[in-house]
Amino acid sequence: MDAPPTHPSPPTDIPFFPPPWDFKAELYLFTTLLKPVQREDPTLQGLPPGSYNPSETVHPSGLAPVNGAPQWKGGLSYIVIVRYLDSPIGPYDELIAVTDGFANPFEKRATAGRITNIYVNSRKSVWHGRTNWNIQKHLARFEFIPTDSTTTVKVFLPDAEVPFFSASITDSSIPAIPLPAFLLNPFMRIVQPPLLASNPPDIEVASTKDEWVSVTPEYSGRWCPAYIQPSEGGSELYGDGVHYPRTKVFWIGAKFSGSIHLAGGDKFSGKDE
Repeated sequence: MDAPPTHPSPPTDIPFFPPPWDFKAELYLFTTLLKPVQREDPTLQGLPPGSYNPSETVHPSGLAPVNGAPQWKGGLSYIVIVRYLDSPIGPYDELIAVTDGFANPFEKRATAGRITNIYVNSRKSVWHGRTNWNIQKHLARFEFIPTDSTTTVKVFLPDAEVPFFSASITDSSIPAIPLPAFLLNPFMRIVQPPLLASNPPDIEVASTKDEWVSVTPEYSGRWCPAYIQPSEGGSELYGDGVHYPRTKVFWIGAKFSGSIHLAGGDKFSGKDE
């Protein structure tokens, strides 16, 4: 008798590509420092509204207290915008909300980053992100409008006319430099809780059972400064506070150009041992 598959079967129009994955990408990263507020919300636990997709039900083990305290302790939060020029499933775009300072049931004294909300314009990426790495991706539509050295980025729900995220990004004239991976890896690790089945309305996705996934993307390329500002006047906040967190970030960040390697990661049982 054949052993059961280790991954759920994808939809018939999506071929399965197991990790590791290698990408060619351009990535923008902007940061802010967040402190927990309104701890009484059982899902947000101090995070700003929009940190989770409204159609996503967070797995209970991703919300359970660790040592009697909420999992999120506060820390740096990032807006990440990525254009994947090449990947195992072809080019696609991505908008990520990721925050440091999350504890988990397996590392009593450690914290790590966690992607809490993420959008892509590829069904293949939605399925693989959720299946391979517990990354709770949802479909969106992206617009990139270049003007000289500035690009306006707008991200929409698939059928919406008004973006839920918009920003203008400007490349720096300062030359990009390579940074060795050992300097970056301590800050890049993410630990993702399990996902529940049938959360996103845009694709059929199986649950990831009780497995947590820990993975550290490895960057090989060049970094330089980049600048961000609202593309709509009258506000210094980004995101609509429903589908993406409405937060203010530092106006200067970083641009990366090069290769990203994403391994399969380490897996842990979602049951406290």
